[in-house]
Formats: sequence, structure tokens, C-alpha cells
Amino acid sequence: MLPSCVMTLLMIRSALGLLREWLSHALVIGSILTACSMGCADRDYLVAKSDVLAPIKRQFRPETWVGPTLSHRSLKTLQRFNLVDHDDSNWVRNYSRSETLERLQVSIQHDPTPEKLYALTELAFLDSQTLLEEGKHHAALEGFCLTLVYAYDYLFTPQFDYLRNPYDPQFQEICKMYNQSLEQVMRVIASDDQLKSGTTFGIQLGEQQVNVEVRFPNLGPEAEIADLRFVSDFRIQKLLRHHQTFGLGVPMIGIRNGKSTIPATEQYYPPGMSLPLTAFLKVTNKENSNINNPIKQCVLEFHNTVDHSAIVVNRSKIPLQTDTSIPLAFLLDQPSLSRPRDAATTSLLNPTEAGSGLFMMEPYNPQKTPVIMVHGFWSSPMIWMNMVNDLRSFPEIRQNYQFWFYQYPTSQPFWISATKFRTTLQNLYRNLDPGQQHVKLHQTVLVGHSMGGLLSLMQTIDSQNQMWNLISNKPFGQLKAPQHIRQSLASTVFFQPIPSVKKVVTIATPFQGSKMANDYTKWIGETLFQLPEPTDAIARQLVKDNPGLFHNTRLLATKTSLESLKPEGRIFDFLQSARRNPDVNYHNIYGDTQSSTLIKNLASASDGVITTASAKSVHAQTQMVLDADHLAITDVTPTILEVRRILQADLRQK
Repeated sequence: MLPSCVMTLLMIRSALGLLREWLSHALVIGSILTACSMGCADRDYLVAKSDVLAPIKRQFRPETWVGPTLSHRSLKTLQRFNLVDHDDSNWVRNYSRSETLERLQVSIQHDPTPEKLYALTELAFLDSQTLLEEGKHHAALEGFCLTLVYAYDYLFTPQFDYLRNPYDPQFQEICKMYNQSLEQVMRVIASDDQLKSGTTFGIQLGEQQVNVEVRFPNLGPEAEIADLRFVSDFRIQKLLRHHQTFGLGVPMIGIRNGKSTIPATEQYYPPGMSLPLTAFLKVTNKENSNINNPIKQCVLEFHNTVDHSAIVVNRSKIPLQTDTSIPLAFLLDQPSLSRPRDAATTSLLNPTEAGSGLFMMEPYNPQKTPVIMVHGFWSSPMIWMNMVNDLRSFPEIRQNYQFWFYQYPTSQPFWISATKFRTTLQNLYRNLDPGQQHVKLHQTVLVGHSMGGLLSLMQTIDSQNQMWNLISNKPFGQLKAPQHIRQSLASTVFFQPIPSVKKVVTIATPFQGSKMANDYTKWIGETLFQLPEPTDAIARQLVKDNPGLFHNTRLLATKTSLESLKPEGRIFDFLQSARRNPDVNYHNIYGDTQSSTLIKNLASASDGVITTASAKSVHAQTQMVLDADHLAITDVTPTILEVRRILQADLRQK
């Protein structure tokens, strides 16, 4: 007879086991309800600002600014060179703005100095703002163009290089005036439907003739820009972080026309693909023009800031003002991506209606290494967007890597999804590089979350006969079935590594299955998911037509992804022991939730869905454990920085 205290402990242990099991089932059901509610409450990634001109209308207040007039420094410059024309009739200003502008222009033609250029820039800018507030947009256009021309001279005239001081507040203020004036000029041009590549127009600014040409970026035949949006018209609503850099220019959203001359790549582009651009106005003196009053030749350029965040002007590197987050959010809000956003639920409940395949965020660049991101169970490519937004904020990442996404129905067994993913990759490499000349393309990195990690892992495995032996010990040639069924089954159980995949990063991946997959979740899956009936019927017919061929039919009879993840499945032993491509590097990240003492005490160590024992990889070269739950792990900063480290390591090696 055991002592009463021991009996009590055993009873408590038994009760805790039951409670742990109950918590497991409750978590699954809770996840279903949460996912449904989240899907219904989905928000857009961007919100349009109520007043899109707010950044332009905001009053400019230069250093030591005391009112609706010039700064003290500019007034002192005008007085010093005897350029102020007094006007006692205007009680707000003690000078005539228009006449002072003319005298400044004449003085600069004969004796240019940085102080005069700054004073003229500030005076023209304030005058243009006044006209803008009065609703005289086209009249303000001339003043903003004048501001741009003289701000450019202040910033880039070589003879002032030794005088230019980036620590002087005037330097910073003239950069702001340049940027705000350029945005307003583009807004007025756009209102006349003239913000198009190839458009030219001329403006007479007093005695100064200014010619302007609009020139969109040369991104190749795959990326012709059809339309533009101003970044300042929007604010981020859904992405966790907003990434910008500061410099000269106006951040824009460039929208492709979707009329690629290369159909092989166009199939991977979502309609309305948008790119981060920055507008920059370059000013030069027209050749053979009057040396005393040269014609200003201006080119309005748009630079793709995914690849370059700086330009060279007069042999100096100039940082551009950039924004990579709002163009990404703009793309995610396009109707063409509304299906992937809803696909987490649609692909789960009804896989026959769900879209699947691979899509890109930017036009294919053979000089960049692809990073293909694969989502997990009851998820979609949208789970990656915070990570991608952060990774692209690092110049060395966005200039060397391009991010692609694979979407698939998550209700089917994961080995079926892996087979379809393999076919997608094979077609991808064949379409993009039929001559196998794009070196970077064949250094692909796969990043998989949860079940997506298993799909990614299976692209690097040589099945030999091991997977077929899970269901039969007899030769495959003895199988009796129609040819198309034989081919389908063969592609599922016989496969080799994709040679172009060189690195796999798994995140919260159930290498030994998940205890969440059990008889309860199997019932939930078969009840809620609309399974393709022909697949189930084919499996039953195969068993019926081949008596004695199969010693284990579980691989054939498994209907859902939940059932396929049951820990006791021999498929997981196969994944651990199968021969792998020796050229592939593996990295693993998993969670061990420490936030809830109750859960920690009652349940096994896990991320709330997958035990740490199952999430550990025996093949990974590097492995990181985080205090993060299963769903949030792709968004937390340590995960993102670890993925960045893995990608950077490749760059250093090369």
C-alpha cells in the first residue's frame, strides 16, 4: 500500500496530465476561432491622409524665423549687399518681395555667393507658399521651380564646395525647401496630367528660362512605370514599423503597367506591382546658351531605391530621401493581393477554390539571390510581411536579395504540398533561366514557418526508396493503377533534391510532428475542411486494386494536413534519416514560450503549438531558441535579425 502522500501526488500528476490534454484541445479550437475572427477584422495596410497637401502646406520656419518674412540671416544678407527694396505700404513686410527677387537674380548672375543663393531660395519659397495658400497653384509653380533651381545651385555648384557646411542650419533648411518645392511642382504637373515619362515643358522665371524633362527610371522591359503615387498621401496602419531614410528627393510609389514583353516572368508578378522610387530634379546649364544668363536644363529623374539609396552629383555621393514601407503596404492593399490575404482561411476550408503558386514583390533581377518564403498551416504569405519590411530596410539585404512567396492550400497533407512546391520550383527555374546562366538564381534560400518548414526541407532530400518503403516493401513496378495515378504517386514518394536550393531556414517547424494533431483535431479537420473527394476515392481504389501490396496505408489514407502532422507518423523518421543534399546549409529558429507560468508548469516546453523537442533540428548548422509563441515568432525582432545574420553571412563569404 502506497503512503497517502504518494497517492495524492500520483492523483495530482494524473489530473495535470488530463488538464494538459484539455489545454491542448482548447488551444486548437481557440486558434480556429481566433483565426476566423482575425480574418473577418482584417484591415488595410495603408490609410489615405485626409489632406494630401498637408506636408506642403505646413509652414516653413527656418532658423531664427520671426514671422511671415525672411529669416534674420537672409535679411542681413540682403542688407549687406544693398538688395532690399523697401515698401512702406506693406505693414507685414518692410520690403517689396517681387522687386527684391529680381534684384537678387541680377546680383547672383554677376556675383554669385552661397548667402545670396540661400536668400533667393528662401524668398521664392515663401512667396510660392503664399500663392499656394491663396489657391493659385500654377502661379506658385513658377516660384517653386525658381526655389529648386537656386537650391540646387547652393547645394551642388562646384565653386562653393569649400564654403558649403552641412552642419549649418541653413544647409538643412535648404534641403527641406528643395524637397517640399519638388513635391509641389510634381503635384501641379500631375494635376495637368503631365507627370509622364518624356513630358517636357518650359518656364520663364523673370529673365531665367527653365526647361524641364520628366524621365522615368530605366528598369528594363519588365518594369515600365505606368502610374505614380505620392508616399506622403498615406500613412502606415498595419505594418509594425515604418522604414525611411533622409536626404534629398521625394519618395514615390511607382506602379508597373503589367505589360511585360517577357511572359515567362510576368506570370509571377501580381497586377499592380509597386516599387519604391525617389524623384530628384537635376539642374544643368544648357550648352551653347548665354554664358551670362544660361538656360537651365532640368531633368526630373525617378530612381529605384530598392537597389540604390544614393546618387552621384558632381562626383559627390548624395543620399536620397527614401521610403520602402509605404510602397510595400500599397502593393499589399491592391485587389490582386486580396486573395492571398484571405487565403489563410479559404485555402484551409476549401483547397479546391484556393489560389496557389509563387509570386514576386519586384521584377525579377538575375543579379540578386532569391529568398522564397513558405507559410505554414492556416496561414498565407501575409505572415511574412513584417519580416520582409524590416529586412528590406537594410541596404545590403535589399540590394542583394529578392523576396518571393509561395502560397498553397494548407488543408492537404504536407507531403502532397511539398510535391506541388517541388513542381513549382522546377518550372520556375526552367522559365527564368532556360540556359542556366543566372548564377544567383541557383543559390536560392528557402525560409519556412511551421509546416512550411517541412515543405522547404523536403526540397533538399533524396527519397531513394525510403518513402515508398513506408507504405510497401514490394517494387513500385507491381502497382496496378492508371498511368496518371502512377505518375502522381511516383512524384510524391520518389524525388531528388532541387539543386538550386542552397540554404534552408526553418522557423517553428514540427520536425517530429505536433501533439496538436490528434484524433480531436482530425475530427475537426474532416468536419470543417472540404476535402477533394477524388483524392480520397483514388486512395481507396488503389488499396482495393492492389491487395497485399501495401503494408501500411496511412500515407495514402491521410486526408488532411492536421492528420499528417500526428507525431507517431513514420514520415518524420524518414525526414530525419533521408539523404540530404550536402551543398545545403540548414538553420533553425524555434520558440519556447516563457510568458505564462501556468502554461509552463502544466504543459511541456513549447511555443504553444509545437514542443521544443519537436522543433529542434539535428541537422541545423545554427539553432536559436526564442521566448516567442508559434504565430508571433516571424514578427519578433530576434527572429528577423537572425535571418538577416544568416543572409549576411553568405554575402561575407562571397
